[in-house]
Amino acid sequence: MLENRKRPLIFENFPDLEANIPWVKLAPLRTPIIRLNKLQERLGFNSLWIKQDNLTSPLYGGNKVRKLEFLLAKALKKGCTKVMTVGGIGSNHCVANAVFCNELKLKPISALFDQPVTTYVRNNLLLELYLKAKIIYSHGVKGIKRNILWNYIKNRNLYFIGPGGSTPLGTLGFVNAAFELRDQVNNGAMPKPDYIFVACGSAGTVAGLTIGVKLARLNTVIYGVRVTPSFLSDFNVVVNLATKSMNLMVKNDKSIPKITFKHLKLDDGYFGDIYGKPTPECLEAIKILKDVENIKLEPTYTGKTMAALIGNARANKQELKDKTILFWNTYSSRDFSEILKKIDYHDLPKKLHWVFEEPMPDFGIKNS
Repeated sequence: MLENRKRPLIFENFPDLEANIPWVKLAPLRTPIIRLNKLQERLGFNSLWIKQDNLTSPLYGGNKVRKLEFLLAKALKKGCTKVMTVGGIGSNHCVANAVFCNELKLKPISALFDQPVTTYVRNNLLLELYLKAKIIYSHGVKGIKRNILWNYIKNRNLYFIGPGGSTPLGTLGFVNAAFELRDQVNNGAMPKPDYIFVACGSAGTVAGLTIGVKLARLNTVIYGVRVTPSFLSDFNVVVNLATKSMNLMVKNDKSIPKITFKHLKLDDGYFGDIYGKPTPECLEAIKILKDVENIKLEPTYTGKTMAALIGNARANKQELKDKTILFWNTYSSRDFSEILKKIDYHDLPKKLHWVFEEPMPDFGIKNS
């Protein structure tokens, strides 16, 4: 990893952005790219790779840190002392926000609502406790919206980040990630990808990559796999967010060219019926990647994205076998197992104890 990164690559390529776009370094980034030799052989591909964004930071990896470098910088610039964000009870984004708020001496607040319970969900909820995040909880989305509004009104110096950090500003983290990928391609880490398979949850990661590959002239198809309800992540939502992010960039640097979105594909076939509920295809994909490459995925985002990649390999083998395909792993791989053993769920707000006391649904796999 590149330890001495001094500014984002988009600032180097579009210098006028730096004066008005806030940014703070939170992690090394420059995540490795490796070839999935065993999986590509199993699927009948000739060029299959993984971008290991599970290693963005030794504190907490995954895709969220890229967005938070811009979002938490904005909170600091505004003089805020508290940062509230929202997600399901197993939200990676809320955990990531808490991790990096602690690093910046900001108070994290997590507004949480229900999602299907898995071991992964329980662990993330315990991490909220370990990270000393203030937890606001309601069973459903409507209830959490009311709680967010009330807390926003009564808390001074509060900066609010929407679901997944997917705002026009946060999305710049993945515009920047595309330039990181371009440099790695130019340096021989992998051939130029024809397709990037990536989870589409709150849309920011996909929107940023969609902009970034165009500006970086990679000529790559972004294959987003919808893992949240369509009102959060359908094609129009992604394009709308990408357009707003582009407008933010162009406002600050007139040299940025216009782009189209013909290279964006959204796959609706792997979501299932409820956010966070593992599907049979997802569970199969998690098992395959663990067995073949010893890479761990989770059932909400990356498992479903890998399921889409495998499904496409089976359905379109002749069309895809000679293409260069990149799977973008957005899941943090930091091992918190020793820490989790020491955390008692009874220290959570009492209304969340049910997450640990009721039997987990049987989704066909343990420890998901």
